[in-house]
Amino acid sequence: MPDEYLPLLVFPEKQILQPEKGNGFPPGKQNLPDCGAQVARIGRQIEHLEEDFARYQASLTGALAGLEPEMVLVIEIVGRLDDFRQAIEATGLEWLGETEIDDLEAEDVGFYERDAAGQPAVKSLSGRMFLAMSNMAGMQEILALWKKWKTNERLPHGKAKWKAVFEQLNVLRRWGIEETLVETGMIDRWRDLLDLYNPEEKVKFQIELFYRKDDNKRRDNETAIRLLLEGLGGQTLSEFLDIPQIAFHAVKAELPARAIQLLLNQVAADKADIDIELFKFTGIMYFRPTGQSLAISEDGEGEPAVFPEGVSDFPPVAALLDGAPLQLHEALKDRLLVDDIFNLEATYQPGERKHGTAMASLILHGDRSNLESEPLPHKLYCIPVMQPDHQTREHNEHMPDDVFFEDRIHIAVRRMFEGSGEIPQQAPTVKVINLSIGDVAREFIHTPSPWARLLDWLAYKYRVLFCISAGNYCDEIDIELNQQQFAALSDKEKISATVKAISNSLTSRRLLSPAEAMNAITVGAAHSDDSGDAYPQFGQRVDVLPSQTLFSPATRLGFGFKRSIKPDILMPGGRQLYNAPMQAKSTLYSVDNSIVGPGQKVALDSRQQGVLNNEAFWRGTSNATALATRGAVRLYDMLDKLRNEEGENIPETLMSVLIKALLVHGAKQDDTAKRHIEDALRNTKNSRQFKQVVTRYLGYGVVDIERVLTCTAQRATVLGCGEIRENEVHEYSFPIPFAFSSQRIWRRLVVTLAWLTPINPDHRNLREAKLTLEPGGGNWSNQILKLNRQDGDHNQVTRGTVQHEVLEGSSQIEAFKDGEALRVRVTCRKDATAHLDDVIPYGLAVTLEAKEDIPIYQQIRARIKQPIQIPLI
Repeated sequence: MPDEYLPLLVFPEKQILQPEKGNGFPPGKQNLPDCGAQVARIGRQIEHLEEDFARYQASLTGALAGLEPEMVLVIEIVGRLDDFRQAIEATGLEWLGETEIDDLEAEDVGFYERDAAGQPAVKSLSGRMFLAMSNMAGMQEILALWKKWKTNERLPHGKAKWKAVFEQLNVLRRWGIEETLVETGMIDRWRDLLDLYNPEEKVKFQIELFYRKDDNKRRDNETAIRLLLEGLGGQTLSEFLDIPQIAFHAVKAELPARAIQLLLNQVAADKADIDIELFKFTGIMYFRPTGQSLAISEDGEGEPAVFPEGVSDFPPVAALLDGAPLQLHEALKDRLLVDDIFNLEATYQPGERKHGTAMASLILHGDRSNLESEPLPHKLYCIPVMQPDHQTREHNEHMPDDVFFEDRIHIAVRRMFEGSGEIPQQAPTVKVINLSIGDVAREFIHTPSPWARLLDWLAYKYRVLFCISAGNYCDEIDIELNQQQFAALSDKEKISATVKAISNSLTSRRLLSPAEAMNAITVGAAHSDDSGDAYPQFGQRVDVLPSQTLFSPATRLGFGFKRSIKPDILMPGGRQLYNAPMQAKSTLYSVDNSIVGPGQKVALDSRQQGVLNNEAFWRGTSNATALATRGAVRLYDMLDKLRNEEGENIPETLMSVLIKALLVHGAKQDDTAKRHIEDALRNTKNSRQFKQVVTRYLGYGVVDIERVLTCTAQRATVLGCGEIRENEVHEYSFPIPFAFSSQRIWRRLVVTLAWLTPINPDHRNLREAKLTLEPGGGNWSNQILKLNRQDGDHNQVTRGTVQHEVLEGSSQIEAFKDGEALRVRVTCRKDATAHLDDVIPYGLAVTLEAKEDIPIYQQIRARIKQPIQIPLI
């Protein structure tokens, strides 16, 4: 009975165990330079640091004259060093944070990795970078410790960690222009833009400060920055934003172009020290761009269409934070709850409500080319957070120069779940929030952005799931073949050429903030849609990736924080065509922004007032994210049905994290896509880590949402959820069908664990809770089912907040007695904290399937749904 509805199953009560003691993996061994070499090299660095501090102290005038001279120290070591914060604070320094460094460049040949035999290993060095704020007393304390270490004296109690620091120290220097302006790209950005400004015209930017623990120091820094800006003819454009939970302190500001030019002149002259006080103020961490356009909209009017009648009556499960949607569009009428808390609707003119309208259409209706797609029965709660930029020709929706992404998102989410002032919570039923927007000026590099940290904090605080777009890559692709050469290739050769070209631009294809957020599901675009094989042929349009199994050539790629799997999943984002070069010597292919197929059919805001039924074809990661959110709402309804019709106990407070697990549970890396990537990119250097290479492009894979909405006779999915504490193990018993005994059959087990973690912005790992999923009594390969991992690297799958394993086997299964079960264990350990005080919500999904006609669902259900035995009296 292929059409029979077979509901998902829910595990009976779990067992709570104590974790087994394991040895773990020993850390790598680094060879360190001898003491004499360290004394000579680090001694010179300390001398330079003393000179820098003295020079900075002498230069403090005007707005800075009343402040205590301080300097941010960068302490870079080779290898590991845990629990250094206490030693920093014992020395009188203020801890500002730490990060891990991959591919560290050693300043001494005495630093190198060693293998198990103690011999030099061909392996790049890693290390850590600590940041600390030091005043003169702190500098003197470091000097005193250095002198003791040089003469092999015992270091004072509480400061013994400094011995390891001096032994492993690679670089000791101050935080400077290189970090505040060069690495953020501001110097290059200003250099490119300044020709467009007259000397008195204002240049706008964002200042991010080191987050000081003392409130008075934060207020002093605010005063100093205002005065420094005024001294250069500038001013602040906003109030200072201060969010302690994510260690974010920042302000929007502007300066006349002449002040920026003076800075550029000093940088170009390679001056040893910049003498503009604002740019050397030690309270400032970064200068960054502001006022970025968030959406590149296709142009055109689209075509009129007929939309389903009816209304969405049920309370909202999803929220959309985006541009303002066209509420009266026939696709959206009576289906939205628009809460215009920032009064942005009035800023729009006809034809400008593009992005929000398209996203609302996809969430509510899906791809309109799919005739089987039905409207959601729930209202969609919308808070407009973007507005049209009338200073540009395209009027693209953006965040204005004086507004923080972080502030608007924080206010919007808090209003949903807490309310504001006398206004009560506005959308407490929401379980998933769609963010199909990203900061095009902030690619993810190493450290999560404030926006990503904000979403991580809000996700845990309100137990809500964010679906975030990975971001679109809108630049040209250099395929190194002109139009004629490319057209002569087979489809397989075209795919190989394009994949190789994309692999050459990975550094410019990084995720757009806040896509690196750990608690969120980050969505990339698959190169697929429901618009059919036939599409209009005109101009130079060409499909550079002629396969609907692959990632979109316009999607941004991973990895995430600490090389975790990001994007987590791919969803259809529409086939993105490119314009082939017209010149024979050109090999650059540009994105085709037309609104005709292929792509996904969405509602469109017309420039003609009163036209409320147009639609067009759109593409990109925004679309993919909206479809993920739509899938999340469908999953909520399925889970709610399990509660109401099957009597399952799924707490409302765990629905969002279970939805998170199920979204990923439906993902699998397509075998054909993996072969295409392998054919194009595999070589002797990456062959051992090639699963990580594949994951960079595919994440956990494309989601088939239908697979996780129901079971079949040969496929059973069992769910679990709960709250777990540090050093607890929750064990679930998954029944193995007796029909598997003594059989040689293909079988697949898919296991997915997802959780929401509190964050610690002061710690290099950020994630406070690390959960892991593993079988009891060994690994997957030595269990009864004899399974082997298919997708994902075994280390990489545990670096985020989702662990997703696709396991398969086809060898002979040994005979076993009826009643055998697979023990699935969820273990919770602390990560970025000394002690995990909070309970951690998690969701679990386990699916077993086989190709043969084995009654898997029936046998598993019979074991899980055993009737309660009522004792005779």
